[in-house]
Amino acid sequence: MPESNLPLLVIGVGRGGTSLLTACLGGHPRLAMKSEFHTTRILLGDDFPILSTASLIDDRLLAFRTICDEDALRHPGKIWGNKITTEQLGGLEEHNSLNSPGVDVAERFLAIMSGYRIVFIMRHGASCVESKVRRTGQPFVRAAIRWCYGAQMFERLARLGGITFWCKYEDLVANPTITLGKLCDSLGFEFDDNMLAQTSGKLLMAEYRHGRFLSEKAKSVPELAPEIFSLIQPWLYRLGY
Repeated sequence: MPESNLPLLVIGVGRGGTSLLTACLGGHPRLAMKSEFHTTRILLGDDFPILSTASLIDDRLLAFRTICDEDALRHPGKIWGNKITTEQLGGLEEHNSLNSPGVDVAERFLAIMSGYRIVFIMRHGASCVESKVRRTGQPFVRAAIRWCYGAQMFERLARLGGITFWCKYEDLVANPTITLGKLCDSLGFEFDDNMLAQTSGKLLMAEYRHGRFLSEKAKSVPELAPEIFSLIQPWLYRLGY
């Protein structure tokens, strides 16, 4: 298969812009995008039996690979893609809590999902944490730790050479044509104007359908309590924020 036809995985931290980027890609006539297709059920393990703790990570990843491959075949002539959050990838870490020695989750993920191109989107940690707490009611500390895990996963995937393209959410909403154009160039197909018309698209949940790119969010960063901000600050620095 030509590299430009290889399937895609959009990955990012929860509340980090994965839904918007996936919707934009879904507006391209060459792409068939899914959003969290069996990711919670299989990767996070919410509805997937643990037959063996020793093979937990491989069992989940192989099942996920199989179900993605099967659905891709249902869309002949299209580049298939799926969205994953780093929280869902974090479900694979259960293997390491149950077994010794542990495994490198990012490395194992890339090995089993070989042939899938990764598009990663990152967003300022304070924005993700504040939004996650407001939306789910989870404690600030938990949201901050999960964002840090997502930043760590991004860095590990990048070091392993597993990321085809990455962007910041802030660049996407402030300059969508430029950002999506660069993304299309990296994936080997032409930019399509319909990608810009997906801010109210069907791949977005109703509460995310704003009908426009929220460019004001590119500069608006909420304040966090000092003890929470101190958790994310090192990773913000590493990511260039």
